[in-house]
Amino acid sequence: MEGLVGRRAVVMGGSISGMLSARVLSDFFDDVIIIEADDPSYVKSVRKRIPQGQHSHVLLQAGQQVLDRLFPNFINELIEDGSVVADFTNDLEWFHFGKWKKRFESGIMGVQQTRPFLEWHIQRRLRDYSNIRIQNNSLVIGLLLSDDQRTILGVKVRTPNSSGESDIQCDFVVDATGYGSQSRKWMPDAASQSPLEAVKIDLFYATQFYQTDSSKLGWKNLMISAQLPDQPYAGVILSFEDNKFGVTLGGYLKQPPKTDEEFRLIAKALPQQHIYEFLLNAKPISDLNTYRIPLQVRNRFDRSKSMPSHLVVLGDAYCRFDPLYGQGMSVAALEAELLGAELRNMKDREELNTFHNRFYKKLVKLTQGPWDMAITESFRHPNINGRRPRDVKLMQWLTQKIYRASANQQDVYLTLAQVMNLTESSTAFFRPAILPKLFVRVRNTDG
Repeated sequence: MEGLVGRRAVVMGGSISGMLSARVLSDFFDDVIIIEADDPSYVKSVRKRIPQGQHSHVLLQAGQQVLDRLFPNFINELIEDGSVVADFTNDLEWFHFGKWKKRFESGIMGVQQTRPFLEWHIQRRLRDYSNIRIQNNSLVIGLLLSDDQRTILGVKVRTPNSSGESDIQCDFVVDATGYGSQSRKWMPDAASQSPLEAVKIDLFYATQFYQTDSSKLGWKNLMISAQLPDQPYAGVILSFEDNKFGVTLGGYLKQPPKTDEEFRLIAKALPQQHIYEFLLNAKPISDLNTYRIPLQVRNRFDRSKSMPSHLVVLGDAYCRFDPLYGQGMSVAALEAELLGAELRNMKDREELNTFHNRFYKKLVKLTQGPWDMAITESFRHPNINGRRPRDVKLMQWLTQKIYRASANQQDVYLTLAQVMNLTESSTAFFRPAILPKLFVRVRNTDG
């Protein structure tokens, strides 16, 4: 479509999902406003209203690729400013399904940095776009609906520094307010009852940052995965800018640690002692922070015929994944790129009236792979509740074959790494060169 789609678009929430959506919308609207409740943040520090900002995050290869397409040379800028570059398979020491995986150079290079560091760089690049502005210290408190309640006309905003509320009229709204999204409550009754998928994982994760002599480690990242139901705990150490190491421990159907000592005891309960030994020898440089995720949730707006037009919901507001899989930021980037692709495919502005239907049908397909990857493992635990897919037992059997074969079969591990980085779909395991290797019995040489 040539020309602009509309005069103004509003993005609810200045999360990574919101900022990337605003960047995409800037190609199609004269004016893009991000409504953000936080104070202006132009420093590389944790934002008050982002509780997960105090935890470790990863940017998968698919997410890196999107960022480089939206902001040319973005990844190089991260590296030049201190992000850690790591080969996914060679720089990761990974204990998974009872085995340590053999390390090798895969060419899947990841850039690693704390979330505030990444957000600061995205904010900085957004300031290059004259038609994007961030309205800080402002909170969206409702949607403006047409008389027939079929179309979103704008948002209602409360700003603490001003008296009362104000309305912002616009042609299009993106909800990127995260898991706490209120859009369902503000939609017409029929839309607010649209289907919801939920898996009760009852997960905690706890993070503390450390410094240590990295030259003695022999790796940049270390991961010990959970194996439900017998091993409900997982742990990961990730290296970040300024010689910082984020140690995150998580547990399903378990209580989070309240003290540093309890944190160490969880590390000691892992099937391998590497993280516990790291904690004994490293210097803590932050407080211990914990977070609870009761549910993995996905809104199935694609199944509703009553969704209001001129509004789309994405990021954690649409689907919150199990965070231990590190998919959130990268899926959000892919969703923002999908938004741009669908806007670009519009033939005329009238298609905004039906845009949401087409977008949600593609959004559910985009999120299906990451969703299935996490729930397949969650449902190994009999006490994790949710609607189990009919083929979940088959998928669990197959993924166990994949995980165990990847410990010794280099090309299986490479394929797994590509699927985890969202650059390949899980169908890659059915290629003739890969599938037979899932069933080769390898003598267990682990000590």
